[in-house]
Amino acid sequence: MAHFTPLTINDNPDGWGPPLDLPPERFRDIPYAPFSKSDRLGRAADWTQYGRFGPDGTPTLDGDDAAFTLVDHARTPARSSYRFARGGGQFGYAASRGDRRGPREFNRPWSDLRRRDEAGRPPPTRGSRGPFYGRSRYDDRRNQRQSSIEIHPGWDLLQETTFSDLSKMTYSGNLDHELLVTAGSLRFYDKSFDRVTTRVPKKLTINQQCAFHNVTTTDDLIIRRLASSRAGNVFITSPIACLLMTAARSSYSWDVIVQRVGNTLFFDRRDSGQLDLLTVNETAFDQPRDEKSQGTHGSIDSLNTAQALALEATLVNQNFSQAVLRNGPGANMHQFAEPYPFELDDGEEAASVGYLYKRWNIVGGLSVVVRTEVDAALDAGKPGEPARTIIIKALNEVPDSAKHGDWRSRLDGQRGAVLANELKNNSAKLARWTAQSLLAGADQLKLGFVSREMPRTNTQHVILGTQTSRPRDFADQIALNIGNMWAVLKHFADLGFKHLPEAGGKAIIVKDPNQPMVRLYRVPDDAFEDMDDEADTADDGRGAGEEEDVEGTRD
Repeated sequence: MAHFTPLTINDNPDGWGPPLDLPPERFRDIPYAPFSKSDRLGRAADWTQYGRFGPDGTPTLDGDDAAFTLVDHARTPARSSYRFARGGGQFGYAASRGDRRGPREFNRPWSDLRRRDEAGRPPPTRGSRGPFYGRSRYDDRRNQRQSSIEIHPGWDLLQETTFSDLSKMTYSGNLDHELLVTAGSLRFYDKSFDRVTTRVPKKLTINQQCAFHNVTTTDDLIIRRLASSRAGNVFITSPIACLLMTAARSSYSWDVIVQRVGNTLFFDRRDSGQLDLLTVNETAFDQPRDEKSQGTHGSIDSLNTAQALALEATLVNQNFSQAVLRNGPGANMHQFAEPYPFELDDGEEAASVGYLYKRWNIVGGLSVVVRTEVDAALDAGKPGEPARTIIIKALNEVPDSAKHGDWRSRLDGQRGAVLANELKNNSAKLARWTAQSLLAGADQLKLGFVSREMPRTNTQHVILGTQTSRPRDFADQIALNIGNMWAVLKHFADLGFKHLPEAGGKAIIVKDPNQPMVRLYRVPDDAFEDMDDEADTADDGRGAGEEEDVEGTRD
């Protein structure tokens, strides 16, 4: 017959839960760790997780592996040209235009395939730890960039301006300008380069004797002369002005020096800064890694670091701006009123560049003098008309930067798609070039498409094509507002006059390396002088005790 056994209840009068003397004696004082797959703490070893995270888990190609490629010979079923895209709700042609799915995946680096896999995962819900219990944070490819200059604790923070505030600024005043001084000389553009295609490319020639000078504002003798005659109260060069005008599009850190002398303001660059180098894929989703984070010294990937690509892009632009011009003893030259304003070393020849010093009177008592530049001249449309001027720049193809095919296969038939991809990846650089064209009043902006002759060599290039645009039309295409440009420059000039005393002072504008904002710091009057002297000594190849021959000229 069934019966019930009386239950034993262990009462704990001192608190909640079972009493402390309830467990058997052999389990007493043994640590207890709860087991849960979502709990990453309390275990001495975990053999169930994948441990190759971040850049260390990404295989890199060495010299032998780069020569091998996996090819898929499997026959894939045909897809319909019209279908719903993976995003849903819209029609697309992804299958017929080389979608990322299919046999072409086997030619991609493993890191690209892993990014595609992560992109297809659903986003984490609010309050969750993300996919795979937060493991994705160990595979985060975002790089914490370093500031362009070390911020000293003794510097006083004067102002912070966010990019959203800069984008909202507008200027509706008069923008008529006055031409003050012209200097330099221009060679004429060779129109045969307009017929260059991927089927008939041209090798990019290198001119070893051509000198390129990017002299800062206070070292320009013509600007010093204009400042002495009180031609304006704000002096700046075109590269610095365009950097500030398009600051809201920049991603990398940069810095600009602001000096006040009486009622005059000067915007300068540091000689040891990175302002002279062109950025590559600055606004791309997958930015180039720097040498420290990539750790590929001596390998093939060392050619594609951010520093190596910036130097390569700068040299490509300099060589391209001279290679597309008419050369030879009988080539015509367009001479400006004054000769080339900067000193040349023995055996050097001046590059084809014209310096136009212009003045704009801005509302609020600002008289801004800008040294603008043009690269070449065009034949006049009609006899008797003055020669037209153009700005010449080059876009260089970055290996493995785009997943849409190389330029050699797409440039002739899909040039608009190639340019749109460059506008996405190099928005800041193209905006600065367009702003320089607008300030100089150039008639045309000519872009060249340059690619490496061999992927493993970054010193030999070929020209695959050119494109010509009017600066104002191109500014509308990239949504560059002229009123916003001048409002931003006026904002930085007003900050200089507001925070720096009339007796004289120095400040520096620094773009935050990881946040969309710029900061203005007050620095000592002798700041950066030792740094600039070291840069001059390194550039000129002179010892510390040797004397400078010509004052105010820096390469």
